[in-house]
Amino acid sequence: MDDETKTIKERLASLEELEIEKRSSKKFKLPFKAKLNKKKLKDGYVTIVTINDNKNIDFTRERIIDGTIKMPTKDLSFHAIDSKDIYFYKGKPIIFQPKRALNPYNPLETAHETYGQKYVMARMEGDKIALKKSFGMGIGIVVIIVIAIIAYAIFGGGGS
Repeated sequence: MDDETKTIKERLASLEELEIEKRSSKKFKLPFKAKLNKKKLKDGYVTIVTINDNKNIDFTRERIIDGTIKMPTKDLSFHAIDSKDIYFYKGKPIIFQPKRALNPYNPLETAHETYGQKYVMARMEGDKIALKKSFGMGIGIVVIIVIAIIAYAIFGGGGS
């Protein structure tokens, strides 16, 4: 059939088919903030696909430290990583991490959340902020000096 003998519906259908073919030929590319170079790979970074609660995804790159990663969100949550949870895309490591789950998404494993708890707790203990003890010593010394000055003024150096 040539174009002159086709109906309008047939012409529209053929145009839609061409449009669908054009759309499907576009290849997927990682966003720039998720790409890893050789230096980042040597330092232990991975690309993380964060699956948010509203079914949106974010791409980031984070370093694996002691089998855990710290998500760069406002709550700074920690998640445990195991070697079986790391996949590869074009030779680069990638992890699919649901925001609320402790462990990454792995369709090849059974669903349990307990294996990573000790790693997360150890990382949280290591990253907690400890107050300096010298601050308490400094206040103690200042208090002793003030008490000594008051005692000297009352008992010893009255001047008369």
